[in-house]
Amino acid sequence: MRVVGARRGARPKVACSSMFHRFPTWWRALSVVLLSLATVTWPPAAQAATTPSFTLVHQGAVAVLSTSGTSHFNVTLHLAAPDPNARARLSLFPRIVTRSQISPLISGAGPSSQPVATTGNLTMKCVARPPMTFTIALYTKVPGRDRSPCAAHLPRLRLPCVGQNCDGVYPLSYTVTSNGVTTTKWSMLAIQASHVARPLHVVWISSLDPSSWHQSGRAVAVLSALAQHAALTLTLTADYRTLDTVLGATSAQATAWRTAFDNALTSPLHRAVVAPPGNIDFGGLAANGLTTQVANQLSLSGQLLRSLNGRYVDNPVVLSGDPSLSSLDALAGAGVSEVVVPEAALATPPSSTLNWGAPFHIQGAGSLTALSTDGPLTQLVTDSSIESGRRAALTLATLAFLHFEEPNAPASRSVVITAPVSQTPATFVTDLLNGFSHNPFFVASSLAPSFNSSLVATNGAPSTRVFAPSVPSTWSAHNVSSLTTLIGAVNSYGQAVTSTNVVAALHVAVARSEITGGPDARQAAITSASNALNVQISQFSVDAGAITLAGPGTALPITLLSRANYTVTAVVHLITDRLIFPKGKSVVVTLDSPTKSLRVPTSNHQGSSLTLQVVVTTPDGQVTLARAAIQVRIAGTSVVGYLLTLASLLVLALWWWRTHRRRSKGRHAR
Repeated sequence: MRVVGARRGARPKVACSSMFHRFPTWWRALSVVLLSLATVTWPPAAQAATTPSFTLVHQGAVAVLSTSGTSHFNVTLHLAAPDPNARARLSLFPRIVTRSQISPLISGAGPSSQPVATTGNLTMKCVARPPMTFTIALYTKVPGRDRSPCAAHLPRLRLPCVGQNCDGVYPLSYTVTSNGVTTTKWSMLAIQASHVARPLHVVWISSLDPSSWHQSGRAVAVLSALAQHAALTLTLTADYRTLDTVLGATSAQATAWRTAFDNALTSPLHRAVVAPPGNIDFGGLAANGLTTQVANQLSLSGQLLRSLNGRYVDNPVVLSGDPSLSSLDALAGAGVSEVVVPEAALATPPSSTLNWGAPFHIQGAGSLTALSTDGPLTQLVTDSSIESGRRAALTLATLAFLHFEEPNAPASRSVVITAPVSQTPATFVTDLLNGFSHNPFFVASSLAPSFNSSLVATNGAPSTRVFAPSVPSTWSAHNVSSLTTLIGAVNSYGQAVTSTNVVAALHVAVARSEITGGPDARQAAITSASNALNVQISQFSVDAGAITLAGPGTALPITLLSRANYTVTAVVHLITDRLIFPKGKSVVVTLDSPTKSLRVPTSNHQGSSLTLQVVVTTPDGQVTLARAAIQVRIAGTSVVGYLLTLASLLVLALWWWRTHRRRSKGRHAR
């Protein structure tokens, strides 16, 4: 570029300035493009790096060694994407000695030790069709050579033990390489070499909270899986919120849910127990003089269950959430003698010790007998980050390890696991319950045998455990007064109504208002329950149109209106000092149609008009269903009226006399 007027040797300032301004502008534009491309391409790459290359569909959790020291277990793997060159390798690690060694396997970290055996690489050449299913051989002695075409690929693991020394639970790793991605997952395998003298008692509790209705497809599938294991002893809980919703629904979804629930409880080995919502403040109810509501909280589920399928509940009560010591004391006062408490509610979790598995008393809760859930196992069965097949294998192997902690315990030990249906898919439940069948390390049990008083303080367990401190909830005076009023109103209305569904729904609304937490949250729940009652009451009214009575002794017509689709027994109260009702001022009426007409005899009318107050109440008079002020006009009588009536009678008599006389004259003329 030529610069006019520039001195010799001087730098072309204009040109250089232009170039330096253009270059950064171009570079910034290129940077934006590169960053945009990076934003588009990097997430899929990161996602691909974290996507597992396989899923453990199923694994046999127990291997029983023969007298010759051999056994086997089955494994089924599913590849995330087809790959004929995929390969897998299984490795066995030294057996677990303490329960703390299980946590790294569940988290995916794995043990710090080196494997004691490995299968080498397994290819797909010996698998007939996907998913990949292998039979893994276990042996304690070197087996003979197999000359079959796939002998080089037969999966085998050599146990570093002999005979009874092989008893225990071993970590197991799966390493799969598929489509360039290598993934390692951890599981466990229980090996039995000797006789099991005293198997554990495992209490499996499937709970149906309101989320099981929102996920009704999963709930139906899980309930169907439970129904298919009729020979296993299982326990179901369904709190009253869930049962009330299902009973009141008429959709195909509700029908399928009810059918599946009925089928799950068809077997006499499948038991039902009460499990109230975890946020109910039993202690606050008792402290504020509402002790009857503690019993109502417990009876609601049993009543709804009998309405649903006629089944009765067993004695134990299963608690969830964060129950307080005052709530336990209130339950004991309501006649509860056996409770299952969350392990987290105890000051020292039993699963962190070696003296778990026995019933105990709770310090400060009288003679109440308790069992605690197993916290780590309950957390494991609801861990959705672990695929169903591996989750089932880990659960079964953990139970086997708990047996091995004290295989020769003098008394039986119980493990209680609560499993919300909404968090346990049917594939997991099916795989797990299949593993329960004929398991040498434990037997499925109901709650009742585990509460046997002879088991308290056995196997070195303490007879009394301490509850963890909790913050007591607060109730305002308005909470107590409004809830007391609401309870009385709902009870009164319930006595007048024939629809059990409506009554149950109102009692459930009241029960849900008895929650823990602050006064404001509780008052909001009480107000919501009151609104539910008011919705029902608003369906009734009195026709307030004016009424005219013709005279003394005329019946008074009263018309009642109802939009309810159920029958209600009510009392109509007639309030006035200007009329007398010979049969009484209160009339019992059955409202079983949209319109109900009454005719009430009257006498002694005073005046030509009056205002009649009509009040419709429940039979005990506590709840007013409807009221109206009706103007009543009375057709009066006077002297003029009497004279006119007399004149009319005289005219009629004269006409009759004259007509009769003419007829008589006609006869004489003939």
